[in-house]
Amino acid sequence: MEVIQIGNPLVGLNSEPLQRSVPRQKTNLLARVLQAQRRCVALRMKNNVQLASTSSSRKVCIAFCSSSTEVENLTKSTTKFKDFEVLVEVGQSKQINIKVYVSGARTQENFDEVFTKLVDAAQPIPGFRRVKGGKTPGIPKDVLLQIIGPSKVNKEAIMKVINSTIAEYVEKEGLDVSHDLRVLQNYEELEAAFMPGKEFSFEVTIKLNENRKIRK
Repeated sequence: MEVIQIGNPLVGLNSEPLQRSVPRQKTNLLARVLQAQRRCVALRMKNNVQLASTSSSRKVCIAFCSSSTEVENLTKSTTKFKDFEVLVEVGQSKQINIKVYVSGARTQENFDEVFTKLVDAAQPIPGFRRVKGGKTPGIPKDVLLQIIGPSKVNKEAIMKVINSTIAEYVEKEGLDVSHDLRVLQNYEELEAAFMPGKEFSFEVTIKLNENRKIRK
């Protein structure tokens, strides 16, 4: 069996003698091999572009769209809690896609908790009369919100909603998960959709550890 070496770093430095020394049969075989390699590289590049395009969209579940087989084998389940509902899609990998629908009561509760905490941390409020202990009571809520910053309050409230609901789901379902949690929407999308007292939804992926447990 004759072996033709591909990818020699010297190829191209002195191409004329090399071409004359290789028989026509070997040259044709080499051309076919190189052509096949180029097709393979082109296919890999095309696939990489498609994957990059998919991963750039934050609304696509990247963890479950890596192959058609995995998409076909998805198992869906819904779990209802007191004030939120969880839709779970489980594939063959160790990652699961979770979409959470949070009630208006829960978003209002978490917002109020965050707001109260930030108001306490901001005491005393500049420009308002203090009482014993350094606090400034009686300030309208909308005024306090403008002083602290609506964006800051909303950001912390959104994070509390996400962290608390996912933590509750993982604990009650007995899942053994890593700390690798990824939110599929960007913050601008979450902030635009969030309003205290209104329903709110978000999507995350979590990674299961080796000894995983999924209750279906």
